[in-house]
Amino acid sequence: MKILQKNRLLLLAALLALIPLTACGGGSDSTGPGGQRNAPNSILVLADSSLKAAFTQMGHQFESQNPGSTVTFSYGSSPSLAQQALAGDPGDLLTTADQADMNSTQKVQLNSPQLFASKGSATYAIVTLTQSKNTSLGQQFITLVTSQAGKQILVQNGFGPP
Repeated sequence: MKILQKNRLLLLAALLALIPLTACGGGSDSTGPGGQRNAPNSILVLADSSLKAAFTQMGHQFESQNPGSTVTFSYGSSPSLAQQALAGDPGDLLTTADQADMNSTQKVQLNSPQLFASKGSATYAIVTLTQSKNTSLGQQFITLVTSQAGKQILVQNGFGPP
C-alpha cells in the first residue's frame, strides 16, 4: 500500500512540475489586432487602380531594397477595395483615392492613414489594415511611398503632393 501512495505522490509531483511549461509555448502568434506580425516576407497592397504604374515601379524598388521580400498588388476602385478591407479580405495595406472611402474603413485601420499624393480632385492615402500579416514590412512600404524616392516616382506618373 505504501508503494502505491509513493507512486501517486511522484506522479502528482511530476504533473505539477509540467503545469508551468504549458504557459511557455504553443498558442497563437498573434500580438494584437491583425494576427501574426512580421511573419511572411510578403505583403499585399490593396491599391486604387490609378496608382498601378507608380506602384509597380515602387514595388520593384521595394523588392530590390528588401531582398527576399515581395510586394503584391490588388488593384481596383477605391469603394470596392474599401469593401474588401471591411470584409476582412486578405491585405496588409489599403490605398484609396477618396477620403470618404478611407474613412469608411476606420474600424479595420491599424493606424492613422497617411496622405501621400493627389491627382485632380483625388487625394490618396495609405494605411495598415488590422488583418495585416506583416506590419513591419508594410510600414517599410509606406515609408517608401512617402519618401523622396516615392514622391519622385509619383510625380513621374502625374501625381502631385497631397
